[in-house]
Amino acid sequence: MHKEDFAQMIKHQLKHTLFVASAVVVLAGLALFAVTDRQDTVVIQAETSQPTQDRSASVGSLIGGLEARLTENPDDAKGWLLLARSHDHLGNNDEAWNAYSRARELGMNDEALELKLAANMVGALDQ
Repeated sequence: MHKEDFAQMIKHQLKHTLFVASAVVVLAGLALFAVTDRQDTVVIQAETSQPTQDRSASVGSLIGGLEARLTENPDDAKGWLLLARSHDHLGNNDEAWNAYSRARELGMNDEALELKLAANMVGALDQ
């Protein structure tokens, strides 16, 4: 085997390996997104399948677990956004704003929630 043929073979194998590795990374990312997105769905289902009084208690207990998870993984942007939405649901405006601010620092954005929280803050200033 000539050096050129060997170099071409190595180059081909390297391209193949990089392609497979890229595919694995993409699939792992999609799987992680699916798992994280499923957690959001579980919270939404928990909120909508119970009477209103029970919902607040349920969301309150979920907040404790979410805060514990964020203590262990403070760079979980989706977790911070979910925490902000949960606090907003309970009317905890300051906590919601703080959690949303952290989510924005980590690159998450929810314009509807941001507008609602900003309106709540302006309303609190007017009182």
